[in-house]
Amino acid sequence: MSFVYHANALAFGGVLRNPCCDVLPSTGSVVLSPSGGEGSETIRNFNYKGIISFDEASVYVGGSKRGKFRNTISTVSIRNLNILNMLHADLVVGRVTSEHLASEDPQRSECTEPEFTFEGSILENFALAGRKVDVQLDHGVFSRYATYSSFVKGFSEPAGEGDDAISPRSSNDAKDCRAARYGKRFCWPPERCSDGPPRTCDVIRASLVSSMDIPETTEDFSIDDDKRRDKDRGGPVRRNGYVVRIADFGTVAIGEVILKQHQRTVNMLRFNLGSPHDGEFTAGSGTTNGTDMYP
Repeated sequence: MSFVYHANALAFGGVLRNPCCDVLPSTGSVVLSPSGGEGSETIRNFNYKGIISFDEASVYVGGSKRGKFRNTISTVSIRNLNILNMLHADLVVGRVTSEHLASEDPQRSECTEPEFTFEGSILENFALAGRKVDVQLDHGVFSRYATYSSFVKGFSEPAGEGDDAISPRSSNDAKDCRAARYGKRFCWPPERCSDGPPRTCDVIRASLVSSMDIPETTEDFSIDDDKRRDKDRGGPVRRNGYVVRIADFGTVAIGEVILKQHQRTVNMLRFNLGSPHDGEFTAGSGTTNGTDMYP
């Protein structure tokens, strides 16, 4: 039996459509060899047309065996990140690890389910639209439910006293499962939270963000441009869960987590730009997983 490692890390990449059409190549990007080992890259003094700049970005991936465990790490750090003079962070760090326990049965066709953590991911001195924003990250909930199965099971169970700080019990939700408590934080539609975390093709989207001092709304930021522009005038900076809308800039998803049964991804900052720039890009992304292989 052998193990195939998988990890990748990305500092920055994406595409712009307006006012110019241009692909922003993946910058500071590294992929782990399936055989394990490590890979790294450091980029310094990056500046793309004044649209995005940073002093230094470092990416690192590694995979190794320790006894019966196969460990993988992906981490990225970006210093003095500036996006269109509307978003600034002294330091962005995304970190995700995985740990696989090797199967005792050499004939087993399925690998054991891995455990993941995001401990060490941070946003330091974060500012949006000219104001400092206090963003609090919570890695603990993902460490408590470190496997996909335990996450689904845990969020399908009734909420406990420790969940009261997330959101008060809803009188309209008789079951009051943990998913309903976390729904607003993770941008989960309330109607899909009654039986556990919403899943699309077994993919769950969540976030490391537990709170930030930006006015909250239940607004759907995917509504048409005219309605969104009207709301922009009344509240130029607002958020729904971990997604922030900024007038004449666009939206940014902060600390986005994508959970699959054998894989985790963290996108520390994922942008969907609006007027006057139009495009999508990501800053600070990491993924890990891996699988047992049988001859």
